[in-house]
Amino acid sequence: MPKRMTVKIVLAVMTLVLLSLVLPVCAGTQAYPELPLQEMRIAAYTKAFAERFGLPAPPPGTEPSGGLQAIEFAIEKGPKWAPRYYCNFYLYVDSSLPIKYPEEGVAGEKYMLITTTHFFGRAYEQWMEWSLQDRRYSTGLDGKYNRKARMATKNYMPGKQGAISDLDYIEFHKNILPNLDYLKLNFSPFSLMINKVNNGVDIWVQQRGNTDYRSRIKSDSSDFIKFSIPEVVLQKIRQWGNQAKEANRKINAVIRDKSDQ
Repeated sequence: MPKRMTVKIVLAVMTLVLLSLVLPVCAGTQAYPELPLQEMRIAAYTKAFAERFGLPAPPPGTEPSGGLQAIEFAIEKGPKWAPRYYCNFYLYVDSSLPIKYPEEGVAGEKYMLITTTHFFGRAYEQWMEWSLQDRRYSTGLDGKYNRKARMATKNYMPGKQGAISDLDYIEFHKNILPNLDYLKLNFSPFSLMINKVNNGVDIWVQQRGNTDYRSRIKSDSSDFIKFSIPEVVLQKIRQWGNQAKEANRKINAVIRDKSDQ
């Protein structure tokens, strides 16, 4: 083989080796971290719920109470315009509870009301082209799904001890089955008191009344129905919530890198 040809082959091989070392690093810096979402779900339910739907009997000490028939917690990915991980509660409650839902109808979904859902409102510049009346109307509808639920430590006392954070309604359906209402609540891992030592955590949902918490900061516990989160679920919230929080930190770094390019 001619000497010149041998040199070309050696150089080509060296180039391929270098690329094999460099490309994974470059790709890794631009790829969003993937979590095993199919494994990051946990449910707890009452014995009556299990009997009704043919589920395994609940382990001792895991049953919800107070009108909460079942709860599922899951880490899920947000929509394309918000590609981060979020924490979601799926609640199944007694239809007799006097819950103040975001709307008067049988069902509702927040994503329908978010301007970025619609092609003519996906960019801020487009939204600003709307009339002031339309912008105010849209914001008012979207706001109905916010600040109607909370998550708080059992020892929470405003300004004194414990912790509290908001939960947003994503969707709901009254009487999704006879005597069973469905709620989906959402929060970011950043807003969770994940590592705080406490004696348990409750989910608060606002009950019917005249208080509008969209314009009120302090939460009066008497305005809410409280559901205790079973400890088996709370442990997974802490574990998976921390994983989602770290993944979101890396996603934010990738987004910043892309915006700087």
